[in-house]
Amino acid sequence: MSSLEKISVSVVSVTATSNKKANLENVFARAEQAVQEGAAWIALPEMFAFHGPYTELWENAEFERGPLNERLAEFASRHKIVLFAGSVAERPEGSTSGKVYNTQYVFGRTGESLAKYRKTHLFNLKDSSGKPLYCESDGYLAGDTFVSVLVDGWRVGLATCYDLRFTGVFSTLSKAQPLDCLMIPSAFTYQTGMYHWELLLRARAVENLCYVVAANQVGLHSPGKQSFGHAMIVDPWGTKIADTGHLQGSSMASMTLARMAASREQLPALNNLRSDLYK
Repeated sequence: MSSLEKISVSVVSVTATSNKKANLENVFARAEQAVQEGAAWIALPEMFAFHGPYTELWENAEFERGPLNERLAEFASRHKIVLFAGSVAERPEGSTSGKVYNTQYVFGRTGESLAKYRKTHLFNLKDSSGKPLYCESDGYLAGDTFVSVLVDGWRVGLATCYDLRFTGVFSTLSKAQPLDCLMIPSAFTYQTGMYHWELLLRARAVENLCYVVAANQVGLHSPGKQSFGHAMIVDPWGTKIADTGHLQGSSMASMTLARMAASREQLPALNNLRSDLYK
């Protein structure tokens, strides 16, 4: 399959709460706007359909073949776009734990399912007194498989939010062959986002000499839970080329093979890897 030379991609930022119906109305409206602006790929943020108490996760989660994924697939098909559908709460078949997976789905231009990735690193954080601030393992199950997918001839690595901090994810994804793009839907916290969000995205881009597309939530979801925003697209040289700022909305940029090739020619780090030394 030949690779598309240029792809217009849009990142979406929303403020999801525990109101699933309102969340979906909001995110689909933002995605429709991205379509009207000419996006060929659209990336949604982590947990865009429901971002509320873990005690309500199960009832707001769906099985893989549920109505939410049907709606997402129909959207991709109707608009003939590739939809990187952020992540949603996936009920595991046959599970009685009451916990769900944080799952990222990818839908192609005919609505077909191209890939799914279950978030592998769960975010558990305590304050200085030991009180839990975030404890994803209370509501989520951890995935155990890294996933990349070929889309329009581009090798795309999938990761979700907290995964961004673990370089082993990306070295594993790129071990067989270099990645052209990383898709990282997030609900990255405001507290750490102001220091680390852009830094980590640019680092992952430079390390892999590839594009990074990171849709992020923004604003206050519930007392004590706030996301940083600034959904971004970063090019292979580490330059920010799209940013939604501190507002809900979308931002679009073009990814080109020429830009990626130029970056890799200018800095041949991928050719200088000592894979024989890495475990």
